[in-house]
Amino acid sequence: MYSSLKWVISNIILIMLYKSSKYSLDAQGVGNDLYVKFIQMAYNIVNDGVKNSVKIFNNDPGQFEYRSAKAVWLNSNIKKLFNNNLVLDNFLTKKINRLKSHGVDYYVLDGKALICFKKMDNKSKISGFYSKRFKDMMNGNAIHYSNNMLQNLSEMGINKALPIYYIGYILDKTGNLVDIRLVHYNDGIVAYEVSLVEIFRPNLFNINTNDTTDEIKVVSKKRKGNQQTGS
Repeated sequence: MYSSLKWVISNIILIMLYKSSKYSLDAQGVGNDLYVKFIQMAYNIVNDGVKNSVKIFNNDPGQFEYRSAKAVWLNSNIKKLFNNNLVLDNFLTKKINRLKSHGVDYYVLDGKALICFKKMDNKSKISGFYSKRFKDMMNGNAIHYSNNMLQNLSEMGINKALPIYYIGYILDKTGNLVDIRLVHYNDGIVAYEVSLVEIFRPNLFNINTNDTTDEIKVVSKKRKGNQQTGS
């Protein structure tokens, strides 16, 4: 009885909130099973990547005293861990393709959206990435990709611009992890924002249970005057 009620409650909330924004991955056609497995892996990888990097920084601070050295190492470490874990998951390997353009790594999510890992500030803005390409992306304009990436996308049957989502990790002044967010920009603002830390925070349903996939509830932070919703 309790298990059945738990399933009904959690899935009603999931259906209502998961599709609450036209900018959500669901609205782009990404299935729930893929979404859940992807954000679970991304959440775990970012956590591990930050912890491992902080230990390395503390053990050899002199190696990372140059500007941006820590940021470059951290992002590379997170992507390396993600790539290593991705090849071990048969389901995700079939659904996610890794591409590169102008030095940026993109992960194509089932041909529906592009994913990037980036450091963010507490306002969900990407740190140290304010180029023309970033401004175009913020405004929802077409982004110039390398010919190699365009060819790879074409071979995958993708001939239109895909929306870009960022897995952003927010650190405090000491370099410790504060939050992990799934973010999408449009019209120069944060159009969609989900805290993965909030999603995976222990609650009444997921403490000491094994069926966490059915319990994930996606709650996007609401921003006054700029959040648009769809059916």
